[in-house]
Amino acid sequence: MARQPILDPGGLARATERIASLVPGYSGYKTRDRVGEEDRVLRSAMHQQLGLTLGRLERALSQIARDIPAEDMDHAQGLFRMLARHRDRIRFVPSGAGSFFSRGKIQLQEFEGLIALDAGLWSVLEELDRLAAAWDTQSRRGRTEWPREGIRDALIGLEDLIEEREAYLRS
Repeated sequence: MARQPILDPGGLARATERIASLVPGYSGYKTRDRVGEEDRVLRSAMHQQLGLTLGRLERALSQIARDIPAEDMDHAQGLFRMLARHRDRIRFVPSGAGSFFSRGKIQLQEFEGLIALDAGLWSVLEELDRLAAAWDTQSRRGRTEWPREGIRDALIGLEDLIEEREAYLRS
């Protein structure tokens, strides 16, 4: 007859967590770790969304590549390279961000500021994806005009928000 463990691994983890929570200050460390992990998950989702949007934009450009001037093609590819760079900036935590998540106490206003910046980033990502989807649909119908100004403006907004978020995390 096989021996049954006294505590299942999940139960042992919960028991250890309960004991650790009795140590003064531990809950603050745990909360800070959880917030850092949530930030990582959010950045990962933004990175993934930008990858999908970039894929849509590249597909739309490939549909009309033969029918547009080389200058427009170069301009579009430059914008896509910029978008790919921003995608990588979002994916990785900037240097100094660790100090934000390692503070003794993070005030509610600090979280609210970070959440407001993240909401702004999502708004720009949604606008970029809307532009990409519309252009993708139009290019399949044979239309060669592309939303150059809209994409450029959205990328400028994205860059500004990423820089502001990085500066906020370093502050």
